Amino acid sequence: MSAFHLSDFLLQAAARFPERLFLFSEEKEMTYAAAAGLVDRLAAGVIAAGVKPGDRVLIVSENRLELALTTLAAMRAGAVFSVLTSQITLASFERIVGQCEPALILLEARRADLKAACAGIKTLMIEDDFDALAQTEAVALPKPAGGDALAFLVFTSGSTGMPRGVMLSHANVEFVTQAILRRLQYRMDDRIGVFLPLSFDYGFYQLFYTMMTGAALFIGRPEMSGPELPRILARHEITIVPGVPTLFAGLIKMQSWRPVPLPRLRAFTNTGDHLPLAHIRQLRRLFPEACVFPMYGLTECKRVSIMLPEEIDAHENSVGRALDGTEVWAESPDGQRLPPGEVGEFIVQGPNVGLGYWRAPEETAKRYRTLPDGSRLLVTGDYGSVDAEGFLHFHARSDFMIKHKGHRMSPVEIEEAACRSPHIVAAGCIKDDERDKLCLFIITVPDERPEDAVILATLTETLERAKIPDRLIHLPELPRTANQKVDRKALRALLAAETA
Repeated sequence: MSAFHLSDFLLQAAARFPERLFLFSEEKEMTYAAAAGLVDRLAAGVIAAGVKPGDRVLIVSENRLELALTTLAAMRAGAVFSVLTSQITLASFERIVGQCEPALILLEARRADLKAACAGIKTLMIEDDFDALAQTEAVALPKPAGGDALAFLVFTSGSTGMPRGVMLSHANVEFVTQAILRRLQYRMDDRIGVFLPLSFDYGFYQLFYTMMTGAALFIGRPEMSGPELPRILARHEITIVPGVPTLFAGLIKMQSWRPVPLPRLRAFTNTGDHLPLAHIRQLRRLFPEACVFPMYGLTECKRVSIMLPEEIDAHENSVGRALDGTEVWAESPDGQRLPPGEVGEFIVQGPNVGLGYWRAPEETAKRYRTLPDGSRLLVTGDYGSVDAEGFLHFHARSDFMIKHKGHRMSPVEIEEAACRSPHIVAAGCIKDDERDKLCLFIITVPDERPEDAVILATLTETLERAKIPDRLIHLPELPRTANQKVDRKALRALLAAETA
């Protein structure tokens, strides 16, 4: 078993790139050596607060340097950590605290309301206590178990709607970060702009990729992904933008309207939701020097597949090939592996598959299978096919499927068709069950709003009759979740409000 521990990322990076820029924001910046020294002092403070190796530490904060540093300190102290969105509700926070039984909770000041759920647990406020933590007297830091031991928890919503913590080991992260970087090829001279919340696993993993390559990480905030994003990218000479479709839709919208020169941009990497082919084409048109990497993954295994830029034209409707060292196939409802091209449920096998769900054996049994040799399979709940060349074709997540006019359909297909219009930069499709209507919410390029009849006529060229929306609803922006994905619950609430 590998002895790798997550804290090794920073220790190795500080030894290799001590004076290189590591973290920066609009207000601050820090080299690898400075960060490593500060993290050691913070880790001593975490230990002094009573945290032992294997204890849980919860951190609730918006994106900031202090969040990255306290998380690295929790790793260094040997804790099992979890970063929670600053938008978390009190009810969800209470459930997670009850599940985790943390030894330490770190809160940002604006979420002081959560302290009511922290009774009896050591709780620190990041803004007030950060400096005191960093001034703790030095102690001998532990070298806790790595490898297959639990490293951190990423909380998602289960089929019951209750928060569940995906358990990821040090070995999971070691394998998957190396496999991902073999495809993405981050470089030492890169400046990575993270505008996704660090509570979202893809936002957080940018820390790992940065430390592995000696690059610099700009810690932005999700609200920066609005109209000012192009100027922020230019000001900080960002070369890589990890994002989700809503972020790229906004960037396309702004660059189509008021373009800003971005000569250093060299890569966009997408996750979270399916990136429409129309978005890929528009990004390539607006930024001809930048590569686009469509990807598909789940928190439960981090990454499933990555499409290389040079493969896109020959495999336009694919999300790429499975990571090296892993295997993905489509399975029938009776558990049979399907031949190339046939649609079924994706199954993932490899060292990227996590350990299961924290203290949720029933949920774990539904999604994970353990083989006789101890390896694990992930039953994704997502549907698609794998072609003869090994390229994955994503169809839909099972919980997104819509039944309309006797047909089961994926909203992704309808959204993709809408985004092929040069005037539409983002779309969200849901079913209005009360009125039995298929509704498509769209955002258009400023000053280029086509007639609804023109949009519908375009859709009839590529979609079956049952999939043509009954209503088009124009919005200035699509509502987003804390992870910047399209918020379908919010779209349904907009419809419900019409009849309230």
